[in-house]
Amino acid sequence: MSSKRPASPVKKKVASGAQASGPSSALKGYFSNHLKVSKLSFKEQTDRPVATLLTCSVIGIALVLPTLLMILLSNIHAANFDWDGSAQITLFLEQKVTSKEAVELTRKLENRVDVSRIEFLDKDKALDDFKTQFQLESVVDFLDQNPLPHALLVTPSSTLKGVPAIEQLMQQLEALPEVESGLLDALWIQRLKSITSFLERVVVLIALMLALAVLLILGNTIRLAIENRKEEIAVLKLVGGTRPFVCRPFLYMGMLYGLGGSLIAVILTHIVLAILYAPIEALALSYQSNFNLKGLGFDSTLLLIVFGTALGWLGAWLAVRRHLDEIEPT
Repeated sequence: MSSKRPASPVKKKVASGAQASGPSSALKGYFSNHLKVSKLSFKEQTDRPVATLLTCSVIGIALVLPTLLMILLSNIHAANFDWDGSAQITLFLEQKVTSKEAVELTRKLENRVDVSRIEFLDKDKALDDFKTQFQLESVVDFLDQNPLPHALLVTPSSTLKGVPAIEQLMQQLEALPEVESGLLDALWIQRLKSITSFLERVVVLIALMLALAVLLILGNTIRLAIENRKEEIAVLKLVGGTRPFVCRPFLYMGMLYGLGGSLIAVILTHIVLAILYAPIEALALSYQSNFNLKGLGFDSTLLLIVFGTALGWLGAWLAVRRHLDEIEPT
């Protein structure tokens, strides 16, 4: 009577180790193959530095314009928030209102919760300032009476957010019997916001068109690379190379082009902003504004690099999908 000998512990350990190492070794081989292909693709690009630099430069220039427009819009939005908080209302009082009545009205309005500060402008002092500033003493002296009214400069509370809320406050103040009319110096901000909204749509359209241009550039570049390696691709398919294996070098090529283009776009953006910084600062100072031009931060730089790389991968994938199936081994 025969009996089976039990497997030795060593054999069991070897067998279980082989089974456990199967998936991990396959995963390791997968990533090793990706690393090898990426290195070969990078070496191919560096072996042709002029052609690679030209292609990446075209992609970078295409990415610079929408990037600069987005930076412009973000700076305009930031400036809008500052301007909303510094808006002032000028209240022109009736001619019959005396200085004493104007001071009493000033004290009354200072108690409002939606008012931060009020400054009383006496009409006699305003006329003297007018004569001094414009050097019209001889002309003003011929007037029978002071044509200027008393005025109040009202600074809204910081709790009022946006121009509509400040407009509502101005309407309430204009309803006072002592007030003849009001003027809000932030109305132009509304027009600026309308222009900003229009520019946002323009930026989106320009970005889409330039992204399409980048895809076409990459598609044509990858198509030429496929044509140059046509025989090699046919041999790979003949010996059983899978579609992902054949496509992988071209996808990495597109990603490297996109990465290089986005890095050039970052450099060009910083150069352009450095050139424009001084004139914009001088313009802001002429309007007594402390506006500072803000460029690419870490998040926006990373987003631009990721977007350019993804765009390169997409362009390569579209080109490979279209042209690779046309090559068959004979």
